[in-house]
Amino acid sequence: MNRRRFFRLSAASVGGILVAGAAYRIFRPSDPLHSFHESTKTALAAHFGKDRAAGMLKDIQAEYAGIAPSVPYIGGKESMFTEWLDYGVYYLAMYRVLKRIGFSVEQAGEIIYRTYEIMADYPGWFLNLVRRLKYGKGYVSRLRTAAEESQGRPYPAGWVCTFVNGDGRDFDYGLDITECGICKLYAAYNAQELAPYLCLSDFVVSKAFNRGLVRHYTVAEGNDRCDFRYKTGRETFVYPLRDGWPPRFSGR
Repeated sequence: MNRRRFFRLSAASVGGILVAGAAYRIFRPSDPLHSFHESTKTALAAHFGKDRAAGMLKDIQAEYAGIAPSVPYIGGKESMFTEWLDYGVYYLAMYRVLKRIGFSVEQAGEIIYRTYEIMADYPGWFLNLVRRLKYGKGYVSRLRTAAEESQGRPYPAGWVCTFVNGDGRDFDYGLDITECGICKLYAAYNAQELAPYLCLSDFVVSKAFNRGLVRHYTVAEGNDRCDFRYKTGRETFVYPLRDGWPPRFSGR
């Protein structure tokens, strides 16, 4: 899907930005991208120093503002997939800014990964509380419904996936994604190479919230599906990450 075709799918601009982040969901700041901004600035400061990081964050914010209005509508606030696409837009903006100053996709991918680690840097008791509030039965029910609705492909720029019932032993529930909205977005911007690195954020999120994700395949790496399987309390395994950074992608 090229960029022009991607933009034609838009029925409306993306509405209010929804941000994933442990503290954000409970203590919502006035700026809906606050959690991303602060964590990004901290991650950038480790490479460039505080002053330059602050300037780069402004560049990322401007880049994001330029991309967001053209992002296709995939259900708005009523769709949980909108949140996923929103953070994909944010990290596309970050990548484009870093690429302009000579960063490779591997270097940009690491900064994105470190940003997620910073966002998840909260006490265990707090993360456990958020897990119960955010990823409980209501979340699973919404995910099941969203997956079922996606089978009709109501939004060509969005996700297509199948909910997988747990087997009562190896996993609690799962999701097989066969079409990824972030991959489509990145293809439209000729940034397909970034997608596998963004997928690695699932490792951080699963470990932080003790979700026990095991995933061996992703659409971003050219597979026919992403095979998410969750079981609370078990060790997280997200290929190609075993114990955190760096990743070991197939064929690299």
